[in-house]
Amino acid sequence: MALVEIEQLLDSLEYRPDGSHVNKKKVVGDLNRHPTKADAKLAIANFRAEINAQQERLFDSKMTVAEAWRHFQVHELRDPEVGRSLSTIQGYLNYFKCQILPKWKNVPLDDVKSVAMEKWLRSLDLAPGSKAKIRNHLSALFSHAIRHELYGQINPIKAVRQSAVRLRDPDVLTLDEMKSILSRIESTAIRLMVVIAATTGLRRSEIRGLRWSDLDFEQRWIKLQRGFVREGETTLKTKASRKGVPLTDELAVAFQKWRAETPYPTGGDWIFASPFTDGKRPYWCDAALQDHIKPAVAAAKIEKRVGWHTFRHSLATLLGNQGESVKVVQELLRHANSRITLDVYQQADAGDKRSALEHVKGLFLVEEQKAS
Repeated sequence: MALVEIEQLLDSLEYRPDGSHVNKKKVVGDLNRHPTKADAKLAIANFRAEINAQQERLFDSKMTVAEAWRHFQVHELRDPEVGRSLSTIQGYLNYFKCQILPKWKNVPLDDVKSVAMEKWLRSLDLAPGSKAKIRNHLSALFSHAIRHELYGQINPIKAVRQSAVRLRDPDVLTLDEMKSILSRIESTAIRLMVVIAATTGLRRSEIRGLRWSDLDFEQRWIKLQRGFVREGETTLKTKASRKGVPLTDELAVAFQKWRAETPYPTGGDWIFASPFTDGKRPYWCDAALQDHIKPAVAAAKIEKRVGWHTFRHSLATLLGNQGESVKVVQELLRHANSRITLDVYQQADAGDKRSALEHVKGLFLVEEQKAS
């Protein structure tokens, strides 16, 4: 494997016999870690920043947020032991570039205070979930700085209050609404992708990451090995996410029909391999949503906000309203704990809530008796 090497002049006492400096070399990674010239240049810049930061600390200077961020990118962001997914890494890169660094890049870590950070987060025109992610990314940065002895021992971000509660509940679809949408999607591949999302609760990255070899038709089981985000494979979010899900008889038949139709039916092929990439990558879910699913929602005259995750929320709510136990729904959705299932995904049907209140209607008899 080719290596990306850099030469860095360092202040030292090492000289050649002719009196010239010895230029030291450091391997910063291979082409898997830095596939492009821009990636290699960033690694070099980060290495130089690390050396400069070390030298500055000798003179008791303060490391800035931007310098800590460069150090974090070199030593932790893509560390396989940490195991961040590609989408998580991209989230860090986006939030630091667009939100955090424009405000805080030149601020020394020692000058970042909890109250000031909290006020800044409140001023951002972002959803609570996005603000919570920014806070969590900054907290990870400070924890990293503390661990590498670049900063003190107290993480100021841990005292920052920021709720991640949604501003509005996500829309959920009824069974009839999902049928109506499916009946208006012409593409077999996209229609099957929606069926999988609605009947198994798989995330869109997990659907894209399916290969034919992941289906066990004999045991009726879907093995979850990977996700596919943007243009590359990624690991699944948690240990719970890597658990498989049952393959129903009806879904098995649907898969087999699609396998007979797709030009990419071998075990190593993506189940939803896109002909636009000669089968090298799966269909792009965002394009499928815009070009197929949303037009079908509009044609069905459904006035709800529908995305890929809507089908996952809808399945959780449907199963809950049918009386399935929280444990069953939790494991089907592969949540790490039942709180996420209850607090985030399940919503009680209005009719079911109305029926539940029938149990206390006898209280009104007392009021009627007193009135008479």
